[in-house]
Formats: sequence, structure tokens, C-alpha cells
Amino acid sequence: MARMNKPKTIDVHTHLQVTKPVEGIKEEYKYHVSQAIKNSEKRITDMDESGIDVQALSIASHVQPPFLEFSPNISRSYNDMIAEVVKAHPDRFVGLATVPLQNPRAAANELDRTMKQLGFRGTEIGTSVNGKNLDSPELWPFYEKAQELNAFIFVHPTNVQGAERMPKYHLANLIGNPSATSLAIASLIFGGVLENFPRLKFCFAHAGGFAPYQRGRFEHGYQVRTECKEKIKKPPSEYFKLLYFDTITHYEPALTFLIKSVDSYHVLLGSDYPADMADFDPVSSVEGLKTISSIEKKRILWNNAAKLLRIVPYE
Repeated sequence: MARMNKPKTIDVHTHLQVTKPVEGIKEEYKYHVSQAIKNSEKRITDMDESGIDVQALSIASHVQPPFLEFSPNISRSYNDMIAEVVKAHPDRFVGLATVPLQNPRAAANELDRTMKQLGFRGTEIGTSVNGKNLDSPELWPFYEKAQELNAFIFVHPTNVQGAERMPKYHLANLIGNPSATSLAIASLIFGGVLENFPRLKFCFAHAGGFAPYQRGRFEHGYQVRTECKEKIKKPPSEYFKLLYFDTITHYEPALTFLIKSVDSYHVLLGSDYPADMADFDPVSSVEGLKTISSIEKKRILWNNAAKLLRIVPYE
């Protein structure tokens, strides 16, 4: 049961851990579903200990490629697994679909299926698709469907650029992940995706990578470089207003800056559970902030995600 004596909380950045595709052998699929449901019992215990009432579940992005390049049916199997976990605990979980973006029309169809038939609230996508940025015109059919469905789109880094130069010190995660997210944000802004689909609801992992802290550079580039105006009619700051970010900074001044920069209506609680790079106490990361009001904390902890995920009527 959800906690009744504290502010409600929704964690938009959590993952089901899957080590390999589950399509094919029926009994193997049943095993994966059984294990996912079994593991959800510990997940709920951990949620209660860290003050999380509801989690949005997505598949860990590192298992998506190359599997999804070979078969859209694998994403369907993953999504059916998520649906079983949500069905077992509907008051604690909502689903975010895995979609085969290598085939944008198939991805649009799977998003449609999961939201209309399984009750999912949106999808998780990577920061690139087959080496192409998120402004690739090939993705337009998917964006059209996502906007039509009012889908929440959680963007998580995968296949980070320059990883071959970061084999040591876990830098492919420490530097590569936020870099990939920053490139995704810049591509969506300068590539005209938000110009053409202004009602899309993108939320970015790890507090948006480096992009929120370099937005002034985006703005200046738009003013002095013609290349930055090729596909957009307004300055980048106008498109930044359409974006959302989770709270994972691991550094209070950075989180404070993010909230001040994009405002509290565009920040959502995130943990990255159960990864070792997670914020292990995300609620305290927000509740401990001395620079924002209790009303702003409520927005970040519950209201913003509740609106975007359609969990409860938004106040």
C-alpha cells in the first residue's frame, strides 16, 4: 500500500533488469515473467524504505541493442512482461514501453498497443537509433503517434558516442551517458523535432546530462551562427520550455541550479533503481533542498509526474 502519512512520490526512472531476450520458447518467457514478479516483491520493500510510492517501469537500456535491431517481437515480449508486473501491483507500478525504433512504424504500432491495450503511460527510448540522432526524419511517424497518444517519452542514454575513448574508470557512464543525453537534447531542439511536434513530452535521464548547464551556449550559437537556424524559427530557450528532467545529479548545487533554470514544473523525481549509479535516497535529495518551497517539492515528488503519466487528476 502507498504511504499515507507522507507526501506521495513517483519515481520516473527505474528499470526491470533483463539479461537476454524472452521471445521464442514459451516456457522460458514464463520463467522470465515469474522472476520479474518475484523480484518486484523486493523492489516494493526497497521502495517503501526509500519513500517511493509509485515507480514507472522500463527495461534497462543496455539490453535493448542489438536485440531490438533483429526483431520487434522482442520489444513486445518485454512489454508483456512489464504489463504482468504492473498487473500484479497496480497501485505501485506503471509501465513505459520498449519500442523498436529501428523500425519507426513498428515502434508507433507497439506504442499504440501498449498504451491502448496494456494501459502503459508512455515509452523509454535511447539517445540514438542505429547511430543516427533523434532528429532523423525517419523517426517522424513515431513522433506523430507519440504526440497523438499524449505519451510520456523517457530518454535514456545508450550507445554513447566516443565510448572507444573511455574504456577506463567507468567514464563511458560518468562522461559518456550525460554527453549522449546532451546530444539528444540538442538534436531535438536544433533538428526541428520540437518545432514540428510541440506537444511531445520528453523527459531526460540524469538531469539532462550537460545540456541544462550549457543552454546559454545553445542560445548564443543561435544568435551568431546560421547553421543553428536551419530548422527552427525560435531561439533554443523557447524549446527548452517544453522539456522535462529527472533529479539525478548526485550533487545538491547542481539539482538546485536545474530547478532554478527550468523551473520546478519541469523536474521529476528519478532514482535509476536498481543500478549502482542510482540515487539511493532520491526523496531526501528533494526534501532536503533549502532553496525551494514545500509546494515546489510536491510538484517534483508527485504532481508533475502524476500529470504526465496520468496517475491521478493533476492539482
